[in-house]
Amino acid sequence: MKRMFWLPVSLAVLLLVLGGCGKKENEAHHASADNNLEPIKVELKVNPTEVQIGAKVTFEATVTHQGNNVDDANEVMFEFWKDGDKDEDHSKEIVTGSGNGKYVFETSFDEAGQYHVISHVTARDQHSMPSADLTVK
Repeated sequence: MKRMFWLPVSLAVLLLVLGGCGKKENEAHHASADNNLEPIKVELKVNPTEVQIGAKVTFEATVTHQGNNVDDANEVMFEFWKDGDKDEDHSKEIVTGSGNGKYVFETSFDEAGQYHVISHVTARDQHSMPSADLTVK
């Protein structure tokens, strides 16, 4: 009879101990995840912002997280289009890093007009989409 009493008590104690260990690990995971809640920062530069037809234009996205350069972004893509273009006419170029958190793409335009660019940056489980404009004369 005593054996029948100790078996459920032993199992209950074992479950409490294992449950408590799991909770501590889970709490530690949440605490470390909270440290990464700071958003990535993406600074998009277009140089120059006013160009002649056929002249080179550089798109540069500088990516940082918690004050450090991000050289291992999952994806950096520049999407650009002329004002009034349909969505399917947007150009999209995926680029790799060139160091120091910089992702650069160079292009030129063969039509005058107002153009728009968005840098789509995915890094540190986050996505950022800063935009800029340029004029082609």
